[in-house]
Amino acid sequence: MEALSSKEREFAAENHGLIYSFLNYYRLPEAEHYDICAIAYLQAVKEWHRKPELRDKYKFSTIAFKKMESAKIKKYHADRLRDTYIIFSLNDLNAEGNEYLGQLADQRDVIREIEAKQNIEDLLSEVMPALTERQRKHLVRMAEGETPIEIMRGGGTSITDFWKDRKRIRQEVAATIGREERGGGGI
Repeated sequence: MEALSSKEREFAAENHGLIYSFLNYYRLPEAEHYDICAIAYLQAVKEWHRKPELRDKYKFSTIAFKKMESAKIKKYHADRLRDTYIIFSLNDLNAEGNEYLGQLADQRDVIREIEAKQNIEDLLSEVMPALTERQRKHLVRMAEGETPIEIMRGGGTSITDFWKDRKRIRQEVAATIGREERGGGGI
C-alpha cells in the first residue's frame, strides 16, 4: 500500500471516527475487526483524494463504509473457508491411528445421539406405542436408511401426510428423551 500524502493523513485523522461508527453500526468487536476496517478506511481516503469524480458524487462516509463493508465480507468468507478447512483436516488420523471425525458426534444426527444415551430398542419401545401404524412404518423405514421419497412412494403417502408424520415422530422422540433426561421416564 502506497503511503498517504500529508493532506490525506490529515483528512484520515479528522474522519477517523468513521471506523468506530462502522464497528458500532455492525456491532463488530473492535479487537477482531479494527485492523481490517482501518486498512479499508485508508484505502477509501486514498481513493477519495485521487478520484475527483467520487467527491462530486458521494460523501466520504459512503465511500469509507462501502470499503469497510467489502473488507468485512471478505473477512467473513475467509473465516468460513478457514473453518471448513479445519473441519476437513480433522478427518486426518490422530496419534492412535483413529479418525478424529469418528470421535466427534454429529449434532444433527439424532440416532447417534440417542444411541450414546441408551439402547435404541428401549427408545423404540417407548416411542412406538404413541405413534399411529403409518408413523411406526415410517420410523422403521427411516431407521433402515430409506429416503423420504422412497418412504412416500413405498407407502403411498402424500408429501403433506409424510411430513406431518415425521414431525409427530420427532416430537415423540424428543418427549421421550426429555423424560429420560429429567429422570421421569422408563428408558
